[in-house]
Amino acid sequence: MKMTRRNWISRTVVYGSGLGCLGYGALVEKRWLDVTRKHIPLSPDHAALNGLKIAVMADFHFDDYGDRNLIRRAVRVVNEEKVDLVCLPGDFVSTDPASVIPLSEELAELRSRLGTFGMMGNHDRVHLTRAALETLDSAGVRMLVNESEEFDHFAIAGLDSFCRGNPDLAGAIRSVDRRKPLILGWHEPDTFDTYADPRIALQVSGHTHGGQICAPLYGPVLLPVYGKNYPYGHYRRGSNSLFVTRGIGTLTIPARFLCAPEVALLTLGV
Repeated sequence: MKMTRRNWISRTVVYGSGLGCLGYGALVEKRWLDVTRKHIPLSPDHAALNGLKIAVMADFHFDDYGDRNLIRRAVRVVNEEKVDLVCLPGDFVSTDPASVIPLSEELAELRSRLGTFGMMGNHDRVHLTRAALETLDSAGVRMLVNESEEFDHFAIAGLDSFCRGNPDLAGAIRSVDRRKPLILGWHEPDTFDTYADPRIALQVSGHTHGGQICAPLYGPVLLPVYGKNYPYGHYRRGSNSLFVTRGIGTLTIPARFLCAPEVALLTLGV
């Protein structure tokens, strides 16, 4: 086909725009840090959680083009907010468990009133070794795998990955005082449809990356299995709420587009 001036201009615009967007997503937006502040309304039955402030970060995928400076900035934001609780619902790594070491050096600086709690993502379930889990624990990240931690007026529970693990909600909360409301960390957000326990005030999830690459007026281009129903943000069903974070890192493609890395600061209130 003869390359006319019009064809040349058209192809330059189309392919140049695509390359430009990819370059922007890799060099600019991937390094941004959005701070999302969200009020999560509570039902009267969950009034014991009134005023609780939770920081949520997920999907670090630190061996996939991880950025220590980005994590450091996120940790600084959390510490400045003086939150009650930090929740990290999974995918610390993609495949390489050794990447937990530099990531943990940054996460060790997190400060909150009640502690930092992590959950297993689908990648973690396959690739996190016992040594890697011990590294996270030494950094102050208590991993909850079908376990719970009880406080004076509420409890937090963490479940194994739905994709690749063996989640056990009933077992995780069996010993918790039934009068206490629950915060639940579960990596895959579509699990919100699998229970109807009125004690669960809030589930926090990651997994979707908010789409990571989003199209104008369309939204997420691709979403993972068990992340298609609830791609990003706050959802409510009766007395249960779900918040899905866009996450911090990237997977496969070292870029984000219209979907910047995020630290979510959630304040619960009636």
